[in-house]
Amino acid sequence: MDTEADIERAAINLVRFAHTCRASGKAIKREDLREHVLQNTGTRQFKQVFETANAYLKEDFGLQMVSLPQHEKRTGSSAATNGTKAANRWVLQSVLPDQARQQVDMVQTTEEREILGFAATVLSLIFVNNMCLSHEQLVMYVRKLGPPQYVLPSDESRESISGGYATDAQMESAAQAAVAYLVRTSYIDKLAPQNNTLHSLANTQATQSAGGEEADSGQEYTWGPQAKVMFQPMDMARFIASVTGQECTPEFIKAIGRAYGQNIESV
Repeated sequence: MDTEADIERAAINLVRFAHTCRASGKAIKREDLREHVLQNTGTRQFKQVFETANAYLKEDFGLQMVSLPQHEKRTGSSAATNGTKAANRWVLQSVLPDQARQQVDMVQTTEEREILGFAATVLSLIFVNNMCLSHEQLVMYVRKLGPPQYVLPSDESRESISGGYATDAQMESAAQAAVAYLVRTSYIDKLAPQNNTLHSLANTQATQSAGGEEADSGQEYTWGPQAKVMFQPMDMARFIASVTGQECTPEFIKAIGRAYGQNIESV
């Protein structure tokens, strides 16, 4: 890849690949770029292609590739970023001004709209619980919401749930699958337990009592890297106001901030 034409061709391929990742709800990973888009490129060439692709995305689509933050780990009673190195993963984010972004009718498939709406609702529940939910709470909320059929593991599950005749075991399995999907797509993140020994003992006991099946007793969840890039605190306050039918007044924002654990306007 020596000429400007080669750089431009690779950049266009990267733009296509970025849109494909966005449509499938996946992060853009450096290793995938190396394998599928930018084979045989050095570090300097990779930077050139990446910057050119980002320029095309901004000019033609009002988007840019932004780096996903690292996963978090819990230290003491707080969550901290796990390491300082770049994650080498990106997602597409709008570069349009806030007002203009709200007026743009983004073209999305029914699947994309349902998954994003489901993810945003789950994230809002974590948001108003001081950015942390236990596994039991999360599964309970997901069961009440009813996960979109696109994240369910089998046609049988989709048919029984959409038909309204799913068993309790099927509903539980669907909720667990939906939680796993949100973790896999980086919308939510598992928080490392504060006491690994106690957590390990609790999981062992829970697993034994469940007949040897995998259990997540004691696990807690917070926002994942994807959520942090897609939603700012004020975005989430507006979303909560819209789904609850309330006006996003200064008083409402302050109340949501107290549940969030921070002053939203200063974040």
